[in-house]
Amino acid sequence: MLKNIILYSGILFLSVSSAFSQINQHIDCYTIVAGKNTTSDGSVMVGHNEDDRGKMLVNWFKVPERKYKKTDSLTLLNGTKIPQIEKTFSYIRFQVTKQKFADAYMNENSVVICSNACTSREDTATGNIGYYLRKILAERGKTARQTVKLAGKLIETYGYESSGRTYTIADNQEAWMLSVIKGKHWIAQRIPDNEIAVIPNYYTIQEVDLKDSMNFLASTDLIDYAIKRKWYHPEKDESFNFRKAYGDSACNNADYNIPRHLSGINYFSEKQYSENEILPFSFQPKKKVTKKDIENVLSNHYEETSYCQLPENKNPHQNKIRGICTETTQFSFVAQLRSNMPLPIGSLIWIAPYNGCLFPYIPIYFGIYNTNKKVRFEHYPDAEKIQFENKKNNLSDYPDHAYFTFNQYVEFIEQSYPERIEEAKIFKSLTEKELTRNQKNLEKSILDVYKSYPDDTKKILTNYCNQYFENILRITKQIMKTK
Repeated sequence: MLKNIILYSGILFLSVSSAFSQINQHIDCYTIVAGKNTTSDGSVMVGHNEDDRGKMLVNWFKVPERKYKKTDSLTLLNGTKIPQIEKTFSYIRFQVTKQKFADAYMNENSVVICSNACTSREDTATGNIGYYLRKILAERGKTARQTVKLAGKLIETYGYESSGRTYTIADNQEAWMLSVIKGKHWIAQRIPDNEIAVIPNYYTIQEVDLKDSMNFLASTDLIDYAIKRKWYHPEKDESFNFRKAYGDSACNNADYNIPRHLSGINYFSEKQYSENEILPFSFQPKKKVTKKDIENVLSNHYEETSYCQLPENKNPHQNKIRGICTETTQFSFVAQLRSNMPLPIGSLIWIAPYNGCLFPYIPIYFGIYNTNKKVRFEHYPDAEKIQFENKKNNLSDYPDHAYFTFNQYVEFIEQSYPERIEEAKIFKSLTEKELTRNQKNLEKSILDVYKSYPDDTKKILTNYCNQYFENILRITKQIMKTK
């Protein structure tokens, strides 16, 4: 029956083409970055699992560009004001309510931003900016490199408020990892075009060459400050190692970090590393990387390894050793950033609500008018207003929101994971195969008319993305009803 339900959705392409609070931040997110020369289609790819405690209300928005007066400013959470620019860029935002550091963005220039908490050893500095940093970057980012420099300027001017974090910032040409420390210190390293980088929740930037401005950018006193704090001793240390100097040692050696990092590297790398080795910042993959490869890692539960230590209920999301795909995953995505076609078509995010092992990764092209109305509030300013009003953004209060149904589906599968996961896998597999078949034909048809009929292209992309969203919403409900 399920196979028939999925196959029925094949008519979509034909119809379209014709018309947790912050607690325990150590164990949160996971990111994979693939340089453009490593991927099968020449795109820069960013894969990310957003993990936060509790089942959150998550909104998906397409936010239009905005114009401001010279006297306008943006007010940070602590009241600090930052001058606005005359005009901001449009962006797609995945908003996780109640969270300060969970949202992901892709703007009209293909700049993608997501992050991983990384605990630092900084214990004296203070800062002002945190939650609003990535929003400002999405509004103003023209390229990945320029966005990294902008972030550095903001951090040096206003100070960063959280212990530490690594932001992945990418566009359709290159990708960077920007590691920040509470206060006014930061460093960024470029992922080589022919390499892949994996990061759990500790700093992965290690030895650096600050004279190489093509591949490294940093605050000017990064090393001097480490010497002052006695975190780096140039007279006896061979070279400056950012991770060693600034990273929290407990976080650097935690079992919720090393297995996840190791698992991702060994999936892609020819060389197989052990947990006792120093793991590389980036490395060359053994073969060309596909979107599906990244999705496989984001959906991984340590299957067939010693790290797979399941509880009595056999639910891998509750594995005894923190896994990559877990019960705290709010969404999982792969950004596919291609430079060989117009940005509205070449920039897209494949996203799975909650766990990538349970849901298909469905497309959101930047060129859409907006996301499906069932996965967002009607008005974007309303969502922004209640970000931290915890009494107004509980998932249980919005039964018509798609995430309410998606949460029910996750709970339904997890009630009897070994028995119910197989049907979820069929649903996921058939939908993704159909999407893969359709993508090439869809894009070819709209590229033929994009220059002459850009508005029609937007309509086609919007209908295509929204109908597939409706499809997974409908099928999750049907699966729950059949049991």
